[in-house]
Amino acid sequence: MSLTIRIALRAAIARLDAAGVDAPASTARQLLSVATSRPREWLLAHDDETLPEAQARALETLLARVAAREPLAYVLGERGFHGLTLKIDPRALIPRPETEMLVDLALAAVRALPAGAAVIDVGTGSGAAAIAIALGAPTARVIACDVSADALSLARENAERLGARVSFVESDLLSNVPDLAPIVVANLPYVTREEIDMLPPEIQAHEPRVALDGGTDGLDLVRRLLAQLSAEPARRAALRHVWLEVGASQGPAALALARAAFPDARTRILQDLARLDRV
Repeated sequence: MSLTIRIALRAAIARLDAAGVDAPASTARQLLSVATSRPREWLLAHDDETLPEAQARALETLLARVAAREPLAYVLGERGFHGLTLKIDPRALIPRPETEMLVDLALAAVRALPAGAAVIDVGTGSGAAAIAIALGAPTARVIACDVSADALSLARENAERLGARVSFVESDLLSNVPDLAPIVVANLPYVTREEIDMLPPEIQAHEPRVALDGGTDGLDLVRRLLAQLSAEPARRAALRHVWLEVGASQGPAALALARAAFPDARTRILQDLARLDRV
């Protein structure tokens, strides 16, 4: 019996739904689009056509991985971020839309500074924020660091593929970064150790733990970075803006840490589009 696109899609949605995958319908359509190399609009208009055997096998391979709760971005090998398409694999955390806030803030600030002003992205992961900043402000000098050599290898691949000029440094926060910069952005691990065990399987079992674990209160690395920034006179003197992404429940605690480290600075919490504390 031949398998039509319509039947294949219905079966895929049911399978993903039974596996507990979020948004099973849209995910199934995306996987079918990849397996057939056809846009979703074409599939909708031709859903009575027979699905070739090779494409059915390709769909089965993709479905098996997603049904096993492997993150969709890892299965597809890419993720959109700030208008860019990044290569994504288990070497680094999957970029989230919330982190685009850091890019927008940095771009607005660096464009108001002289050409060549430096921006440091701490904990760059896949390179998402650093690359978006470098492409959005070509005259800026962008430095990106991460403690993970694996993440940095992925970030370098993304920068080269997208034509972004970024200097990458393997470093535990700023310990190996000699550069001074007026702008520092950081999306550091901020999940508490208790919360990690409650994360969905896609995150808990697949994304690198080093990119998630923020310690007992989720703010261990934020605390350490603020200490590094405030303790070194030259680094402190160069600073104009520091933006740190934090968890939605961590705003007041993070604000207190920032005020303690920089008592003379203007400190505030910015909310994301969902009106949750984020930066």
